[in-house]
Amino acid sequence: VADALEEAAFLMSLIADHHQKGWNGDVRQALSRLAQTVLQSTQDHVKALAIARTLEAGSDAADNDAFLDALWAVLHAERQCDEFLRHTRRTILDAPSLMLANDLAQTLELASDRLLVAGYRLRELVFSKTGSTA
Repeated sequence: VADALEEAAFLMSLIADHHQKGWNGDVRQALSRLAQTVLQSTQDHVKALAIARTLEAGSDAADNDAFLDALWAVLHAERQCDEFLRHTRRTILDAPSLMLANDLAQTLELASDRLLVAGYRLRELVFSKTGSTA
């Protein structure tokens, strides 16, 4: 996740250096929607981590539900990012100079993929720690 977000930050630095020729409002909106979804997914993952620290075999059902809700939000965000990536690619398809936008979109979607994998591993760890099953 960190590697993908680091690459996205690098690409944003290139974009900030005025390498955005040919971008229009649709491209900016598509990338913004993707970035906002990855940000929310990252926040949900951090929430799941915070809850996971306190879970154990006798944990309150509400805490278990909050943990699973946060992980479901990460799953949902990853699926949204898949769709947003496809939409972004359709938006920039006719403009070869928009390679940076494509790279940024792909890297942001990769971050959401990695957050999903981390969420699944966190769920397995918590379930093994608490003796829960799902």
